[in-house]
Parts: sequence; structure tokens; C-alpha cells
Amino acid sequence: MNFRIALSLLLLPASALAEQSPSAPGATFERPSYESPLPVLVEIGTYHNAVSNGYGYWRGADATVWIRKNPRFTPVFQFNSQTRPGVTQQSFSFFSFANWSKHFYTTQGASYAPQRNGLSLFASRRLDVKGFYKLPVLERRLLLTAGVSQFNFQGPAKGQIYNVGFLYYPKKMMVEGNYYINRNQPGNKIGNSASIAVQYGQEGKYWVGTVVGGGKEVYTYIAQSPLEVNLDSVSTQIFVRKWLSRHYGVFMAFDQQTKFGAFTRAGVIGRVFFEF
Repeated sequence: MNFRIALSLLLLPASALAEQSPSAPGATFERPSYESPLPVLVEIGTYHNAVSNGYGYWRGADATVWIRKNPRFTPVFQFNSQTRPGVTQQSFSFFSFANWSKHFYTTQGASYAPQRNGLSLFASRRLDVKGFYKLPVLERRLLLTAGVSQFNFQGPAKGQIYNVGFLYYPKKMMVEGNYYINRNQPGNKIGNSASIAVQYGQEGKYWVGTVVGGGKEVYTYIAQSPLEVNLDSVSTQIFVRKWLSRHYGVFMAFDQQTKFGAFTRAGVIGRVFFEF
């Protein structure tokens, strides 16, 4: 069995959170002339990666639907399909935002990926929960975060990810920092990583930003002869999210990742989104 454990396995890793407009519960930022986001957000996109050292061409497509009608509960539905040489796999996810008080909200979710041909690009099952506490200082623009994820691949490959971090919303900016500890089975292997995301703009107009991360992957590669994997990596992404009208816009990103001793990956992401 072939499996991959990402450095930032979290319900909303820095890159994913930075891509989305910060209209999540608890965000305190300057809004455009219209006060509330439209009830439904639909986003459809594709991504393409060139990978060195014979790893080939990776590509995929994804779709996300946000239902933002209820200020206390926001469900989100996701679909992702990825293709690498010799394998294609899909993942289906559900997560939600839940406001519990003016100072505290959570995200929680689950995903499922059917396994085919003994090759895995996504965890077959995954559960996530993360809490966000808005500090009373700085007009509740500073949040402390903590979360945990449980993921399972086929056979003995499984693990947990523990995360702590912060979110800060200065005027027209959003800053997110995260630190992860990954505990992988078999072998109880411990890895870690960190990321920082910064974006600038205004909801309904544009967001531009960057995400920088790095860390150490430590796990056992399950094959006919188990292989111990210990890799350092760094990654960078720059992105822009632009509204072309009140009801639609585009998202574009360029990213690069180096796993030292393994490969270098360069990729592009393109999406269109609609609000109604």
C-alpha cells in the first residue's frame, strides 16, 4: 500500500483558510458597503503540479459549497479528485462552523475517500475538530486556536495531528499561524510542522496573500518491505482572490514545495466562485 501523510493535515490548514474569504464566524474586519455575505458560496477549481525525480504530473479538481444562511451554523460540503501516475482517487468531506458564544466558535468535520487498487492519496477516513477563542483584548481581533485530527489509511497506517495557533485581524489584514505535531502509526512516529499565512484586502473586492510552511515528515511507508521515511520540507504559496462582480469572481495561486531528498513540486491553482 502506498500512502502520503501531508505536513498540514488539518480541517483548515493555513493555505485553505487563506484561500477562503474571512467571513467565518468571529471574523472582525472592515466589511464592504454591503454588510452580510450572500447565503450560498459555490467554488469550482482545478490544480496542476509538475514534480521532479520521476514523480510525474499531478492534477486534480475540487468543488466546495458553503451554506451561510444561519449565523450560528455554517455547513460546508467538499469534493476533491486527484490523479497521479497510476492512481486516481476522490475524497468527500463535510465540515461546519458553529458559533457557541460571542467569544468562542468551533469547526468540525469528517471526510471519506474510497480506496482503490491498494493506492491512497487521501486518508480513507478522517475526523477533525478545532476551537477558536476570541480574546477580549484588541476588540476580539486576536484569537487563540487548538485542534485535533484523527486519520486512517488502509491497514495499520493511521495517526493523529495536534494543532495550536492564532488568528489576528488587523485592519484589512488577516494573519494566521499554526504549529502541528503529527503522530503516525505504525511505529508511533512523531513529526512536526509550522505555517504562517498573511493576506490583505477587503471582502467583496479582493484578497492577496502568501502562505509559508515547513517541517519534518516521519512515518513508515507500508510496502512489501516497510521503509522508514524521514523528510524535511518547505513550501510557499502566493494567491489572489478577486471579485469581478457582486456575485462571482476568481481565485489564482502559485505554489512550490521542496521535500529534501525526495522531490520538488511546482503548481498552479485556478478557481471560479459564485455567491447568490
